[in-house]
Amino acid sequence: MRKRPSRTGNQKKLGIIVAAFFGFILLTSTVLIAVPSILPPGSQMATEPGEVTITGTPQDNYPDAQRPQFCGVAQPQSNAYITEYRVPTPCSQPLAVEVTPDGRVWFAQSNTGNLAVFDPFTEEITEYENPFWDDSQTSMMWGMDYEGGYLWYTDEANDSVWRFDTTTHTYRQFQLPESGDSFPQLLEVQGTDIILNDLLGNSLVVLDASDVEGGLTYYSVPSNVTDAVTAGFTLDTDGSIWYTTWVPQGGGILVNVDPNLIKMVSGGDPAITTLPPALRTPNGATVDYSGRVWLADTSSSYFFAYDPATDSFSTYITNVPDVFTYGNVSGMVQTPVSRPYWMATTDAGQIVFNEQTANRIGVMDPVTETLVEYAIPSKNPFWTDCGGSIACGISQTLAFDVSGDKVWFTEWVENNIGVVDTSKPLPFNIIPSTQRVVLAPGESKTVSYTVVANTDSPMGVEPVYSHTHTFLYPVPHIPPQISILEGAMEMSVDVVADPNSIPGEYKILLGAESGSVSVSKFLTVQILPGP
Repeated sequence: MRKRPSRTGNQKKLGIIVAAFFGFILLTSTVLIAVPSILPPGSQMATEPGEVTITGTPQDNYPDAQRPQFCGVAQPQSNAYITEYRVPTPCSQPLAVEVTPDGRVWFAQSNTGNLAVFDPFTEEITEYENPFWDDSQTSMMWGMDYEGGYLWYTDEANDSVWRFDTTTHTYRQFQLPESGDSFPQLLEVQGTDIILNDLLGNSLVVLDASDVEGGLTYYSVPSNVTDAVTAGFTLDTDGSIWYTTWVPQGGGILVNVDPNLIKMVSGGDPAITTLPPALRTPNGATVDYSGRVWLADTSSSYFFAYDPATDSFSTYITNVPDVFTYGNVSGMVQTPVSRPYWMATTDAGQIVFNEQTANRIGVMDPVTETLVEYAIPSKNPFWTDCGGSIACGISQTLAFDVSGDKVWFTEWVENNIGVVDTSKPLPFNIIPSTQRVVLAPGESKTVSYTVVANTDSPMGVEPVYSHTHTFLYPVPHIPPQISILEGAMEMSVDVVADPNSIPGEYKILLGAESGSVSVSKFLTVQILPGP
């Protein structure tokens, strides 16, 4: 295995990565809030910020003062829909996760270089040591996939792809060609092809593993967009690849390419579509059963659907993050955002995504346009404006995998894995009076929806209102507040189109939340051209 040039060099690269992915995470402004360190009960505080108390565990890769932020602050939590499990090794930083056909949940540990497996029947975690790993090293291992008894996963610190034999529990490293800045990120196995995006190398890569004993054959499609990154990708039913290339805060493109073109088997050029200006940080991508390409925007609360048949984008939005995720102790958070990150399509056709700074898992039905959002119970206060309160924050849920009606995920800074059970009944349903409204600029119409309880027990509910454009917005008839739901409750809003509204079709999210879950539906609003 190629060793790092130096610990300092790796820390510098990791710092750039953290800035790229977690930067501007706290606020929509550029203010970074410094919060004091706290330690779990019974811990001894270091006397100096840079002091490292040697524990003989992966915690030693962080100074004492940083351990609560990177290694966790509390025990695993649970709620009505989510169960969490603690990883035995402290500060392992679980990241990429993959559920194999036998139902076992495998995940990579970015602070140990090891793989681990969770058995959902025994609820036990087994960790497999990587004998080739430098214990002082950390690496963001974002991508993992399973094929034929092997787990393949990415390793950005060593510019590598690894293969793990799930039977013999042995590791093998495949070094990628040196090409300056590189960052192998997501990974998907298709037959003997391993597809991955090189984020900082700004290219889509196909590794031919047909002669794996002789090594991997490397093919790539470099981007012609300068100073850009190549982010998430997805495959459609025809086997072609959709991926995004974008300049941070500077726009980007959606690319559709045939894998055979990448491997130079067939001719032709990739198809390129310009992304809408509001889609500034497109990371996650997936294709639904109708052929639409869904993209997550990690700079906002938006996610988008691209229809290749009409060459058009639709903009969707999540619920507003709960105040206990962003805190706002400083009073400087004016517009909290949820930051949808990665995406996947379930066997039932639903779109799943993780909401990084809202600390939620979202499940969208693209047919009924119903959005269910599940709140993750664990929180770490040192990534948001929480003032150190452990009842506030986010768990940095940065990866997930879907298996049937369950969504398995990892909590990078809380050292947990967790599962959402989407088969559990929702506490209520949303029944709108209409799903479509037509307005002229300057016009408004009243829309109502009914929250219908699925239980006889009274519950507190709060309305959900979110809109995607400033010139089109809902005005509730009564101020948003928590109400007691017994049976059914009607909520009404005036949908208002500003006189300067731009003609087009838009979405407004209407629903309700209670405890650890929210249920909402999208209202489609068509704004006609003005006189």
